[in-house]
Amino acid sequence: MQHALPSSTLVPFDEQAQALDVPDLPLPLPSNTVLTAPDGLRLHLRAWRGNAARCHTYEACTPDGQPVWLIAASEAPDAARLHHQAQILTGLESPLWPQYVTCFTHADVTYLGTRPVPTAPTLATVLASGVPPLPQVLTVLTQVAVALTHLHTHGWAHLGLRPQGISLGKPITLTDLTYTTRLGERPARPFYHTGYSAPELLSPDPIDARADVYAVGALLYHALSGQPIHGTGAELSAWSPPTPVAGVPQILARCLGPRQTRYASMAALHQDLLRLARRSAPRLHYASAAASSIGLDPSRTTNQDAYALLTGTLESDSGPQHWAVVGVADGMGGMAAGEVASAVAIGALLREAATILTASAVPTPEALSEHLRRWVHSANAQVCAALQARQARGGTTLVCVALLERHLTVAHVGDSRLYLLHQGDWQPLTRDHSLAMALVQQGEVHLEALRQHPDRNQLTRSLGERPVLPEYFIDTHRLELSPGDLLLLCSDGLWEPLHETDMQAIVQQHAPDLPATAQALLHQALQHGGPDNATVVLLRLDTLGVLTPEVPGSAGVSPAVGAGETP
Repeated sequence: MQHALPSSTLVPFDEQAQALDVPDLPLPLPSNTVLTAPDGLRLHLRAWRGNAARCHTYEACTPDGQPVWLIAASEAPDAARLHHQAQILTGLESPLWPQYVTCFTHADVTYLGTRPVPTAPTLATVLASGVPPLPQVLTVLTQVAVALTHLHTHGWAHLGLRPQGISLGKPITLTDLTYTTRLGERPARPFYHTGYSAPELLSPDPIDARADVYAVGALLYHALSGQPIHGTGAELSAWSPPTPVAGVPQILARCLGPRQTRYASMAALHQDLLRLARRSAPRLHYASAAASSIGLDPSRTTNQDAYALLTGTLESDSGPQHWAVVGVADGMGGMAAGEVASAVAIGALLREAATILTASAVPTPEALSEHLRRWVHSANAQVCAALQARQARGGTTLVCVALLERHLTVAHVGDSRLYLLHQGDWQPLTRDHSLAMALVQQGEVHLEALRQHPDRNQLTRSLGERPVLPEYFIDTHRLELSPGDLLLLCSDGLWEPLHETDMQAIVQQHAPDLPATAQALLHQALQHGGPDNATVVLLRLDTLGVLTPEVPGSAGVSPAVGAGETP
């Protein structure tokens, strides 16, 4: 609901200033009409999509089939508006704005062509249905702030930001450029959108970027209170939103106050919105379980597998950052070597990780990847030292992961494995360093025969075989996980007797009870006669709270630039 300005304020509104006698639009052009721009671009009209604000809209395409939306205006003021929008769009190469294709005049009609924007609800549609969740609001507004920062960098202020001009696709798109004005100038025509326009639009002063800062604050106010700012202005001292959130009043005060008290730039507002979004987002939680078995071989009197699971939280300006380090090692060489090697490798991993991840600074995902590689090198050096002290020969495999929120880094040496269950899809994330796997890669052995190959346990890489490992010895890679993703780390005592399809079936059958899942995996390995030590560690990404709802969309497309309101 919008409220009118007080009657004593004599400002010509767009809606009031438009002429009552609107000339009839010319008939739309028929389908299959071909228009040729001055630069030679040929556009084939596929369909007329309707009209608004004295402009026709067409669906068209280029000769190579690229879709284009055309807005056509025959009246001089409307044609000038399209040329104005074209001037702005030619410098905005950003997915948050419509993508410019062409602008030309043919037979006294001006055409503006852009790439289509996928059909999606507008922010006005979402706000009309009630107060949306704060994470969803902040997801939209942080993107709006990025788009406006880009616009300001090119010397323009938007001035017409309202919910109906924000298309909630992925990413969002700002679709209405009707009121965009050069920074430091005045709008070509007076206007004011009650509830969203900055008060200085009522004065004769030149505008600056802080007018758009006010509009973003007004959108935040509307989203959290359920209605736009009243015509008399925002009374923040008496504001009582349905759900108070720390940080919101501070942002609103720096958006909706007098111009000199607002954020100096949209980029500064974006940083505060981003920080609030990170604090308000559903927090990750790592659910985990582990189990290990000595196996059925009567000659094995000790379990030479070792595993580790370390989790924690780092506090930062962006809110708590959760992390986890998980490792599985499978020792080789008997009690005097294999058992020691695996235990030393896991102990080194834990000590190195605790030193870095309990510090005050939050590492970047890239830095964490480098840390993990160094931890493996350190583990190898300590394994070599321990074996030398015992005058024993042996070694160990090591598969380990480091997680920072959703960012995963993997490192492995040997044939212990890592699997990922993502939305029902079972994916191996490591490749064995063994003679049998090398033969598979060369096409001499089929992958399905690897479990029975006589050289399946002949490793080509392991920790403890040389004091300094070549960089290529350690396979590492990074990826980003999604809530619900499950990681499974295991030694060969699990994957040799169990096929991947068996593992997946057990995991899906017993989820979400991870301890029961781990025990069921080991039990099934023993049921298949598993002779070797077997270890499994499970780690799943869960979220605490409700996930930000997806913005519904459709497969259709809509005009990339609205014709705007009638000035």
